[in-house]
Amino acid sequence: MMIRRFETADGRAVSDLIAHTLRTTNSKDYTEEYLENDIRHLQPGDILRRAESQHFYVAEEDGRIIGCGSIGPYWGKEDESSLFTIFVHPDFQRRGIGKSIIEVLEQDEYALRARRIEIPASITGLPFYLKMGYTYKGGKAEVDEEQLYRLEKFREPSPASRISQTDEQRQVVREMMDLILSRHSFRGTYTPEKVPQEDLRAILEAGLAAPSGCNKQTTSLVAVDDPILLRKVLSVIDPPIAQTAPAAICVLTRRINAYRDRCYAVQDYSAAIENMLLMIHAMGYASCWYEGHLTDVDRIGDKIAKVLQVPEEYELVCLLPVGIPEEAPKAPRKQPFEVRAWFNDEVPCFDVSSLKQSCSKS
Repeated sequence: MMIRRFETADGRAVSDLIAHTLRTTNSKDYTEEYLENDIRHLQPGDILRRAESQHFYVAEEDGRIIGCGSIGPYWGKEDESSLFTIFVHPDFQRRGIGKSIIEVLEQDEYALRARRIEIPASITGLPFYLKMGYTYKGGKAEVDEEQLYRLEKFREPSPASRISQTDEQRQVVREMMDLILSRHSFRGTYTPEKVPQEDLRAILEAGLAAPSGCNKQTTSLVAVDDPILLRKVLSVIDPPIAQTAPAAICVLTRRINAYRDRCYAVQDYSAAIENMLLMIHAMGYASCWYEGHLTDVDRIGDKIAKVLQVPEEYELVCLLPVGIPEEAPKAPRKQPFEVRAWFNDEVPCFDVSSLKQSCSKS
């Protein structure tokens, strides 16, 4: 099971999940009329609108959405937030998924900056939220006119949230994270719409702005958008890739030694490629990092370089198709954060106690 940010394509699955859960789990506490009224206001379009104003997450297992939840400002306040739309499919309840969703939401930016988090809890969900540390708002242990309990939890905002930032800066950070989390590789069919050269230039500039070891600038780029030349480039790639892409960027590298006669060309062009992939996604296009396909033993990259008449001192190591996808890229399954990232002595692979000791002595 993994928890990730909501994507536009998830709207229908989330809406269906909520409707099924309400009709199954919550039916013991609410009338059919009450539940159907809720369901009418939680259609795919409603979910998408919520995701625009809140940070929405989904729990996924084997490609199936089995839970969801979101967090947003409490009536626009900077220091108060609220949890919304928390549901777990009946078949997956009592497996800790709801707890995991709450834990993810409580680590979201909206939670970390808040001194208080509120949740409108259903009668059905009340025992769960009380177990998660939420208490009755104002000590009022009864449902309101919406037949919901108002619960809250007070917390100390993290030190990072106290750093002075403008609303614009916070918005930039949120948009950057959304951009990173929503970018996925695309290996499908592109529409025939041409990519304007000014867009290709912006992508190339993003690549060239990437860091470079000792500033040796070992990476160079070639944008190919001429249909005839692009067809020649793609025709030498076997098995075929990106045959319908209206443009492609070829990544070139040179071996230039830097610090202690080491060459950082791989790190240089990798950073450039990631910059370009993010820019491609930000501009509404799609792409895929094709490298191993070109640099394997059959040296397809060399054949492409010959078509482009690339000087011998350069090696062509990557091709990035660029175009508008006919369908949205699909998100691959990612392992949970705690499986791949740790703080200090949480690392499961080795004992860091000796590191602590050596640090304290130095």
